[in-house]
Amino acid sequence: AEGKTRHDLGREAFEKRVWEWKEQSGSTILRQLRQLGGSCDWTRERFTLDEGLSRAVREVFVRLYEEGLIYRGKRLINWCVRCRTALSDLEVKAELVQGKLSYIRYPIKSSSDFITVATTRPETMLGDTAVAVNPNDERYQHLAGKTLILPLLNREIPLITDEFVDPAFGTGLVKVTPAHDPNDFEMGVRHNLEMISVIDEDGRMTEAAGPFQGMDRFECRREVLKQLETLGLLEKVSEHPHNVGHCDRCKTIVEPALSTQWFVKMQPLAEPAIQAVEDGRIQFVPENWSKTYFEWMRNIRDWCISRQLWWGHRIPAWYCQRCGEINVARETPTRCAKCGDTELQQETDVLDTW
Repeated sequence: AEGKTRHDLGREAFEKRVWEWKEQSGSTILRQLRQLGGSCDWTRERFTLDEGLSRAVREVFVRLYEEGLIYRGKRLINWCVRCRTALSDLEVKAELVQGKLSYIRYPIKSSSDFITVATTRPETMLGDTAVAVNPNDERYQHLAGKTLILPLLNREIPLITDEFVDPAFGTGLVKVTPAHDPNDFEMGVRHNLEMISVIDEDGRMTEAAGPFQGMDRFECRREVLKQLETLGLLEKVSEHPHNVGHCDRCKTIVEPALSTQWFVKMQPLAEPAIQAVEDGRIQFVPENWSKTYFEWMRNIRDWCISRQLWWGHRIPAWYCQRCGEINVARETPTRCAKCGDTELQQETDVLDTW
């Protein structure tokens, strides 16, 4: 209502304003519960950021970190360009949209031939570092080891084989953009591909996008298609309904992005949960839901728990400005555990509230 953002206020003033809102809004909720006849022991009321709960959150974080279950790393995450924060998979809602499938021609190096790749996101082709084909797809056996020329940027990229590729989708050839697609990221890791980010935190094209730098991602999509058509490299565009992830809070289309965040390793936690159902200690009713459960648990990805927000439990990690050591501690450290320097800066991110 004041036309200000949290950045206009600054972190400290913003947190103060939110606490004021919490006192007003929180008491309203409690009055409503009383009016409904809620028979709670109101002397035991707790709030997420109360001192005791905050201490418990820090204790659990440190324990998991010490056990090697929490780590900081650069991986592909869900990024909301409007909220300007990472999201967990559970905060991304897939919605069916009427999109388009663009068939793009990639010239083969030192040849007049080309291959055709189908994509729903032509703007991300600027970050392609390979094209992939299923090794069992006989249509493209003769292309093994070929080098392709990335249209518009004229960068040389390899043609690789990977069993993940579905021969029935599109042309059976898929562009690989490791920095902007979760499946492509996994292929990039398997094949040691370069990961080039061409869309920034605001949803605009980066310097790596060449002449498209600064464009909004959807404006860039239109311009890429326009230029491909001019060059005779756009074979066709067809209607293609498909699921697109949206931010659960603001409904903005989520951007898969390569980012340094904090994660929880999920496989060691999922294994005993899978075992409990496999050996019958836990049963699903009806039983067929166990298939859904196994599908989810066996393909679960590491959980991104850091958020680029100012309201919440701040991550108890301090970075040494001298040696770069990450100090994770129950109590605020005064010195770096590695080099003893006193110049420490606390992580600005807060924890996911799940």
